[in-house]
Amino acid sequence: MKIAVLGANNSIGSKIVLKAEEQGIASVCVVDSFSNVPGNGKVLIKPCLELTKDDVKDCHYVIDTISFLSISKFSSDDLPLWHLLEILKDSEVKLLELGSCTFLYSDNTRQRYVGSGDNEILDDSELKHERLCINAYKRLSLCRNVKWSVLCPPLLLDKEGYASGKFEFHDDVLPVGLEGDSFISEADFSSSVIELLKRIPKLHTCTSVRGLRA
Repeated sequence: MKIAVLGANNSIGSKIVLKAEEQGIASVCVVDSFSNVPGNGKVLIKPCLELTKDDVKDCHYVIDTISFLSISKFSSDDLPLWHLLEILKDSEVKLLELGSCTFLYSDNTRQRYVGSGDNEILDDSELKHERLCINAYKRLSLCRNVKWSVLCPPLLLDKEGYASGKFEFHDDVLPVGLEGDSFISEADFSSSVIELLKRIPKLHTCTSVRGLRA
């Protein structure tokens, strides 16, 4: 397997590249500057919006660590996701988006997204993040000429948490443990990306994952 990782020099992207290499998966690091590039694979220094179909034609998956996880940095029409959907149209190369818990359903009735609940305690930046994520996911859901899938973290994506190596996948409903816990460390989330690729994610669906206490 060969993957291209957009944002390979950010915190999650770098962990994904290193975990992929550990599992014998070749990687292409797509970055906009040659700084802190992880691993020993190919490096492609190019802004995401200048990426071409030929750049990723030999890959099995393109993994986008930027569009949803850093969505507040973009305007609605400038997400790297929209460019990826254009260059991967009718392609055999699959797209795995790293999503947000905001567009997971809050419960099994599937009547409401997590980000559509009681927002009184959120500040303006959090409200903007939720609104942008939900709107972008709804737009993505209409696309059927790209082989896309989404993997969403639970409520808490802990950047400083240690890797327990224990996590479990769920469907498009927010994963919550018996004690009300809904968390995963960034290290385990990165590992779950590689594990999901090995299991082959279902197309045009949203999968969630949560960490398990060691």
